[in-house]
Amino acid sequence: MNDLILQKTDSLPAICFMTTGELKISGRALPEDAVRFFLPLFEWISGFTGEFVNLEVNLDYFNTSVSKQLLDLFKVIEKNPHVKTTTIKWMYEEGDDEMLESGEIYQELLPRFSFVFHKYAELAN
Repeated sequence: MNDLILQKTDSLPAICFMTTGELKISGRALPEDAVRFFLPLFEWISGFTGEFVNLEVNLDYFNTSVSKQLLDLFKVIEKNPHVKTTTIKWMYEEGDDEMLESGEIYQELLPRFSFVFHKYAELAN
């Protein structure tokens, strides 16, 4: 198994899935086809054999189709028999209540996961 690295674009997030179990998704997530974009992530997680996953989600925006795919990604992690512990570090910009609420909804839906919410300073435009 190799690391999965995808560079971010204006509409796609950066993906950094390391075989150590350190995973990151960051940037804006507005893919034209969210299912197609997430497919290699699902495949990578399905083949992952580590006992823990630390996933940092640092999205400044994502659309409804990405919201569904994120939940599906979390479920693929949850169903992986090798993964015993999962921590989600949910990053959100100060004042972005919608992003915080999105993370809290996932937290309610995924009681086996440990969620850590990290607020960062508002970025200047």
